[in-house]
Amino acid sequence: MTGKTSTGMRKLRIVLWALVVIAAGGAGFLAYGPKPTGVSEVEAIYAKPFQLVDQNGAAVTEASFLGKPSAWFYGFTHCPDVCPTALAEMSALLEELGPDADKLNVVFVSVDPERDTPEIMKEYVEYFDDRITGLTGDLAQISTMAKDRYIFFEKEPMEGGDYLMGHQASIQLVTADGRFFGTLATEEGFDTRMAKLRRLIGQG
Repeated sequence: MTGKTSTGMRKLRIVLWALVVIAAGGAGFLAYGPKPTGVSEVEAIYAKPFQLVDQNGAAVTEASFLGKPSAWFYGFTHCPDVCPTALAEMSALLEELGPDADKLNVVFVSVDPERDTPEIMKEYVEYFDDRITGLTGDLAQISTMAKDRYIFFEKEPMEGGDYLMGHQASIQLVTADGRFFGTLATEEGFDTRMAKLRRLIGQG
């Protein structure tokens, strides 16, 4: 998929995912774990070194995302509810930001690199919005990154040998120089999250 996803398609996807969540009664959410409480806003946890690959197979490091604010979400492409909902909602937020969306990095990091190849990540993130960057790579690198950034995830085995990934649902907001700014929580309304993003972008 190439080019800018149409506004109409984005809105349709958001409605569809909202219906899925409502039908599930919210009971199917797999994401959990501690929020990054205790993280100092002056701590540049997102400036710590890492090396992964994006959805195009290009090598990226922490420096690739410094210079403008970022919103980071950690999940996996086989996620049945939380991840598609979060990415659809983020696409709606980017649409509402208008031209200011170009001032924000939006990054989706796979916590399931065993299945999430760059090719799969590309198809997945660009389904929601081609302004979202997908990252995958070595599990050890991702685990170190997650620990540095107070992110929790673990494999949850299922019958038949399949598995899901338990992970946090919140999106971490980061300043242009890699400092933790805050979170977008699943229970927050659209206007609250939009206000947070505008404050983040206003920091430069």
